Amino acid sequence: MIKRRVAFFLVLLLGLAGLYAEAPLAVAAPKKARARLVEAARSYFGVPYLYGGTSREGFDCSGLVWKVYVDTFGRPPLASMPRTAKDLFGFVELEDRTKLQPGDLVFFDTTGPLSHVGIYAGEGSFIHAASEGTKTGVIESSLSERYWASHYVASGRILPPAEYLGIFLSASLGTDLGATSLGFHGLSAGLGASYRILGLEAGLELRPAWNQDLGVFRLPLVLGINLSRELRVFAGPALTLGQPSLGGVAYEAGGSWLASLGLVWIPVRFKLGGQDMAVYAQVEYDRYLASGGAEDLGACLSAGAGLRLRLGF
Repeated sequence: MIKRRVAFFLVLLLGLAGLYAEAPLAVAAPKKARARLVEAARSYFGVPYLYGGTSREGFDCSGLVWKVYVDTFGRPPLASMPRTAKDLFGFVELEDRTKLQPGDLVFFDTTGPLSHVGIYAGEGSFIHAASEGTKTGVIESSLSERYWASHYVASGRILPPAEYLGIFLSASLGTDLGATSLGFHGLSAGLGASYRILGLEAGLELRPAWNQDLGVFRLPLVLGINLSRELRVFAGPALTLGQPSLGGVAYEAGGSWLASLGLVWIPVRFKLGGQDMAVYAQVEYDRYLASGGAEDLGACLSAGAGLRLRLGF
């Protein structure tokens, strides 16, 4: 029964991942195409600002966008691509800022309405040709910077969304609330595939864990959903190997669909060797029942911290 339900949810996830609106330019592999766009944009770092420029001699903001897209896809598919920020705004498929993906365009009111455009690079940053400020030319800035946050207008995409976001690996050390001493009392890991579904990042994750205090190995298969860039919740069934006991009290693994659930907080993201990394903390509830069916939070609740790696294949 569990296998059938897991298969159902996997098919549902894959099906929903294919439901997206058409963008102006169709490509066979949106995720790889978006990565190539960002790589092409970064290859122009340091090129000076030049009004009307579309080459390494200099770029203006829309000239950089035009050049990066032509470099990546060629002129024929982009024959109708406009050259100004205002016209690009009318060309893209508008989308909510929360759904931005690498390669999408972000628009700003700077010297006038829709007077600046950049290429979203992921993790809240964008690449653009700046004409003013402490740094000019082709640079990378954050959407959270006060100036850009206050002048942001809209965002849009030229490419279809890359619903498949990659495989992620995680590992953490933690302790139980019922532990008799402070320190790390368990090890957990995670392996999952992540998709963008209805504007949210979601996916199935296998979360094997060893709990030293309870003396058990647990293998949950959970559905995880990102509530925001920093918060992720998960829940699902689990297989427990071993006889759990804590402080001389024997327990039984309980629960069916909600045998394991928790909250993950991701406060820091960074790149290491070109890979997307993150530091995270988590609180997890694994259902264990004492004699008589009573629940003991000291045995059920655990907390930990660790690292996560996302691979884009």
